[in-house]
Amino acid sequence: MKKIAIFLWALSAPIAYAQSQNFEGFGLAVDYSLNSITDVSTPGGSATSRSGIPSITADAYKAINKDWLVGVYGTYDLGTTDTTGTDPDAHHPIEAGGKVGYAITENLLGYIKLGWSWSKFSSPGYYQWMNGPSYGIGAEYLLTKNLFTRVEVSQQNYKTVQWNDGSTDKVNINSYGISLGWRF
Repeated sequence: MKKIAIFLWALSAPIAYAQSQNFEGFGLAVDYSLNSITDVSTPGGSATSRSGIPSITADAYKAINKDWLVGVYGTYDLGTTDTTGTDPDAHHPIEAGGKVGYAITENLLGYIKLGWSWSKFSSPGYYQWMNGPSYGIGAEYLLTKNLFTRVEVSQQNYKTVQWNDGSTDKVNINSYGISLGWRF
């Protein structure tokens, strides 16, 4: 009886062998993010606008053991974060950085990312490049050996922009995205 109980317990226990090698290689994805851009102006106040932006992400992972991966990524937004025609505007943000991933199962990868972002920022009559750190957390799921989907929450935290008239703008972009991609 004891052997049968142990056998049934072993069969009912979930067996998942994380295989980081399933996520190795170069990936290309089409993303869609809901963005919330907040601009704190001095003097002035705070303005927030929301928009949905498509983007393209390229990344590459290398397994360092059976569970952990390290990688690099780059993202280019195909539009402006403000599609409503009001300030603030961040034109075609670009982001690049590194990722650390953990293969939870053979098909599920959790990761964190840390990078740097650049964007051309506009205010009425003015344009200036801004940059700053970006970070996020996400998960990828392999639908097939090569086809994957991804969800991600991230923030681009731009440095303060100083204008010629002495005023400043501090911009943050919070993104909530979903992706569909191909791992080569």
